[in-house]
Amino acid sequence: MQITATQHRSDASTAYILPPHAPYLANMAALWAVDAKLAAAVENAPSASVRVELAKSGDPTIAIETDGAHWVSLHSKYQPVTDANKLADAIDVDDKLVFYCMGFGLGYHVERLFDRASDDATLCIFEPRLDLLRAAFEHRDLSRLIASRRLMFFTTVDKSDLFTRLTPHTPHVNIGTATMHHAPSIGASREFFELFEQWQTEFASLCRTSINTLVLNGRRTAQNIAANLGWYAAMPGVNSLKDRYKGKPAVIVSAGPSLRKNKHLLPSLSGKAVLIAAQTTLKPMLEMGVEPDFVTSLDYSDICTRFFENLPRTLRTELVAESKATNKIFAMHPGPVSLLGNDFADNLLSEMKLDKARLPAGATVAHLAFYLAEHLGCDPIVFVGQDLGFSDGLSYVPGTGHDDVARPEYGRFYTPEMKQWEQIVRDRPILRRIPDVHGRPMYTEERLYAYLQQFERDFGASRSRVIDASEGGALKRGTTVMPLSDVIAQFCTEPLNMRRSASNAPQWNRLPEVIASLKKRRDEAKQIQDVSRDTLPLLKEVREHLDDQPRVNRLIGQIDALRAQMNKFGHTYDLIMQVTQLTELKRFQADLRISAGKLSGIELQRKQVARDIDNCAAVRDAAGEFDAMLAALVADLQAQAENMKHGVAA
Repeated sequence: MQITATQHRSDASTAYILPPHAPYLANMAALWAVDAKLAAAVENAPSASVRVELAKSGDPTIAIETDGAHWVSLHSKYQPVTDANKLADAIDVDDKLVFYCMGFGLGYHVERLFDRASDDATLCIFEPRLDLLRAAFEHRDLSRLIASRRLMFFTTVDKSDLFTRLTPHTPHVNIGTATMHHAPSIGASREFFELFEQWQTEFASLCRTSINTLVLNGRRTAQNIAANLGWYAAMPGVNSLKDRYKGKPAVIVSAGPSLRKNKHLLPSLSGKAVLIAAQTTLKPMLEMGVEPDFVTSLDYSDICTRFFENLPRTLRTELVAESKATNKIFAMHPGPVSLLGNDFADNLLSEMKLDKARLPAGATVAHLAFYLAEHLGCDPIVFVGQDLGFSDGLSYVPGTGHDDVARPEYGRFYTPEMKQWEQIVRDRPILRRIPDVHGRPMYTEERLYAYLQQFERDFGASRSRVIDASEGGALKRGTTVMPLSDVIAQFCTEPLNMRRSASNAPQWNRLPEVIASLKKRRDEAKQIQDVSRDTLPLLKEVREHLDDQPRVNRLIGQIDALRAQMNKFGHTYDLIMQVTQLTELKRFQADLRISAGKLSGIELQRKQVARDIDNCAAVRDAAGEFDAMLAALVADLQAQAENMKHGVAA
C-alpha cells in the first residue's frame, strides 16, 4: 500500500513532509486563490477521525469516524469510481446551471458531475467535515475543479452566507437546479444536510419572487423613473446624509400588527434615537405627537398619496424616496425631499453627471429604511412593528392609511379586523407556517416570506447591531430580540444632536439640460432600431442557408459591420433593455441553455441564429417603444418649461 499524506502527518517528525507528486499542494494553491477562508480552515483541520485506504480497484477510498467508536465508509471498497459515476450519471444536467452536491467524500461523484455539466454551471458543495475535505485534497488532485471557480463550498450552518453567495446566481437558479445526494455523507450528518435543503427551497422561492418582480415591474419602474427625471434633476440626493448619525441608535417604525404593543413608547424616543417611519406609519406617528426624522417611499402606485395627504405645513420630516416612487408625493410632502441615485436615470441624463448617492435596492419601504439607517451610520438599528407575517390574525396595525382606503366598506357588521382576515384567507394557497419571535408557529405568505429572506441576508452582512423590538411577528435570523422598553433603557438615554435638513424647493432651472439629454437618447434609440431592422433579414438568410458555409460567412461579415454600429450605442441599448426586461431575460436564458447543451457544428449555429433572430426582433420593437416613451416625456417637459417661462408653477 502506498504511503499517504495522512500517514506522514501521523509521525510528528515528518508532519510537514509530503510524498513526491502529492496532490495536496496543487489543491491548496488553487483553494487559497479562490477561497482563502476555507483554505485556512482546511489547513488547520485534524485528520485523526478519517481513514484512507486503497480499494480493490487501486483507487483511494475513505471512512469517517462518526461517534468515537464507529467508522462509516463513504465509498465502495471495491470500485469507488464506478459507483460514484453511476450516482453522477443519474443526475439530469440538461438546462441545469446550479447543482447542489450534498456530501463530498473524496469527490469522485463531484468530479464526474463537473465534467458532465455545462461550463457555466456552478456546483455547490455542502460538507460539514473539514477533516474529510483535507483528506480528499491530500489524496486526489482536484485542483482543476477548484481553479475553475465553479465550485462553492459550504461547511458551516450559516443561512446568510448561503443566500449572499447564491444571490449572484439567481438567474441560473431560476433556469434549473438539481440535487445530488451522497447517501453515506448524509447519513453521517443528517441534520446539516436537511437544514441546507430547506434553505435551498427558501432561496428558490426568493429567486422566483425576484425574477417575477423584475420582469413584471421592470417596464413600469423604468417608465416611472423616466417620468420623474425633472424631479430627479431638481432635488438633492442623500450624499450629505452619509454617517450623519454615526454610532447613534435608529428606530424603524413599520405598520405590522405588533406595533399596537409598544407604540405608546414611541414619544419617549423623540430626540434620543433617529426615527425612521415607513410611509404607512407617518400619519399615525404624527397623530401620536411623534415627528419622525425620516420617512421612506419607493412605491409608484398613486395609492401612496393617501399616506401624504393633509400633512402639517411645518413638518420637518425628511422624505427619502427612490426615483421610481410616484412623483405626486414629492409635491405633497411639505418637508425636505431627497431622491436616491439611480443608474437608469443617470444613464438617461449622462451628460448632466448628477452623481447622486445610491442605496441598495429594497423590496419594501422597510428595507429602504434599513439601508438608510446604515447610510446614516446608525448603530444599533432597531425594528418596531416589523412582523412579516400575520400576528394575531392581522396583516397590519389598524389605524393606518390602509384603513383610509377601505373605510367605505366598514360598518357595524364588517370591521377592519374582519377585512384583514378575509384577505389572509384568500391567500391560503401561498400561506406557510414559520416560527415567531417566541418560537410559536405563525402564518406568513410567499411575498412576505421573500421579504424576510432579503432581510436576513442583509442582517448577516450588516456591520451594525440589528435589534428586533417588534415583540411579535416572524423570527428574524441575524437580530437580537429585545423588548422596546429595554432598548430605550440601554441605548436611548442621551439626547442626540439632531441635524435636520433644510426644506428644499425644486431647482427647475436644469430642465433644458434634461430635455437635451433625452433628445440625444431618442436619436440613439432610432439608430438602434434601424440597425436591428437591417440585421434581421440577414439573420433569416443565415438560418435558411446553414449548409452553405461560404454564403453564411459573407452574411456574418455584413452582420458584424452592423454590430459594430450597434456597439456605439451601448449605454442606450442597456437603457432599452431595462424597459423590456423580459427580452433581456429570454436572451440570457437562451445563451445559458445553448451553453448547457454542449452543442457543436451546424446544430450549435442553428440554435444561435434562432436566438439571434428572436432577440433582434425584440430589440427592434423595444427601441421603438423606448423612443415613443421618451417622445411623450420630452413633450411634457417642454410644456412644463414653457409654463415656467410664463410664471405658471411646475
